[in-house]
Amino acid sequence: MKLVTQAEAAAAKIDASLRAGGLDTAAWPAPLDLEALAESAPEPPKFIIPDWLPAGYATLLAGHGGVGKSTIALHLAVCIAAGLPFCGLDVGRRHVQYLSCEDRENVLHWRLSRICSHLAVNLASLRNWLNVVDLVGHGAVLWERDPRTGYTATAAYGQLAQRMEEHRTEMLIVDGVSDTFAGGENVRHEVKRFVNALVALIPEATGAVLLVGHIAKPNASAAQTTEGYSGSTAWHNSVRARWYLYPETAHSDDSNQPDRTGDLILELQKSNLGRTDQSMRFAWDDQTHMFLGREVMATTALDRTHRDRVERVGVVRALKVCAAATPAIIVPAATTGRRTAFHVLSACREFPSSLRSRQSVRRFWRHIEALRHLGWVIETSYRRANRHFIAQLVLSTEGMRQCAE
Repeated sequence: MKLVTQAEAAAAKIDASLRAGGLDTAAWPAPLDLEALAESAPEPPKFIIPDWLPAGYATLLAGHGGVGKSTIALHLAVCIAAGLPFCGLDVGRRHVQYLSCEDRENVLHWRLSRICSHLAVNLASLRNWLNVVDLVGHGAVLWERDPRTGYTATAAYGQLAQRMEEHRTEMLIVDGVSDTFAGGENVRHEVKRFVNALVALIPEATGAVLLVGHIAKPNASAAQTTEGYSGSTAWHNSVRARWYLYPETAHSDDSNQPDRTGDLILELQKSNLGRTDQSMRFAWDDQTHMFLGREVMATTALDRTHRDRVERVGVVRALKVCAAATPAIIVPAATTGRRTAFHVLSACREFPSSLRSRQSVRRFWRHIEALRHLGWVIETSYRRANRHFIAQLVLSTEGMRQCAE
């Protein structure tokens, strides 16, 4: 007679419950009742955070190691447990379960105290709303295929399911994916089954899963990318929303290499049920000793078109002011060095305020190139006192006419 271990018995019981819950083709739910649906008004998709965190599904937060994902995820957990806005966005209050596989209790305590102090929340008041579990050094793998039995749910998954039921958990945050998923990150069906197994633990109408993961190594050296995740595209396809966190960079005036600005950008790179043209900016705060959300940046194509139009008009007006000065102010065509067109024009009051930051230098030069193509700006040569010729930017006749309109 074969002896069944406790882990195998737990895995068998869990897999049976998963099959009963619709995660196996043998237990598919009934088809939609189209006649009944036709008689009722459809409900719009529900969110815990509008556009960013859809209810009933999984969301992926990815970024390079050490960029600050865990701190931001813990900050989010406190906001959801307390029902407080996250970076200015409305949040639906939920019971939260936070699995910490990388930070121990002392670090979690240190971060929680600062987060709660910043939010003016009593940490003790979050009891029964926020469960934070330190899993460092413990068995944290939730999904792993047993070569003997073929079962994939682990004993740790069984413990998680039990705790979520006892705690009435609606929001599950898993930090991180590499500590809890022992399948192949490039194997599509394994990724999908892992995500589905976690989604099965949350209430369909009010719950959500947030997975904290890393990005692919080739993307780690590039700040901005449209592939902010690691492994199979199933990670992208299995979640309904995907966030990408990276350090903001900008090209300096005297170097072609990008420099970090010190801020972090959190992009909403996917949102099947909402808008995707949004991002958050996080800046380091010395008092709280953590990155704090400073603003939410949301632009549509129409917004960007209007912004570009206003900025180009402002650049043209700044050029006109320089030409009308006595003596005339030379606007060099140089893109690098101590005195460039950006340096000169940004000193003018007419120069658009939205272009004054270092992060906007590249957009400024795109405007200059566009103005060249329109024929509003031309390049001429200017003879300096040392008899050397330099290239300068001036308004054409058409450019002057546009200023007068």
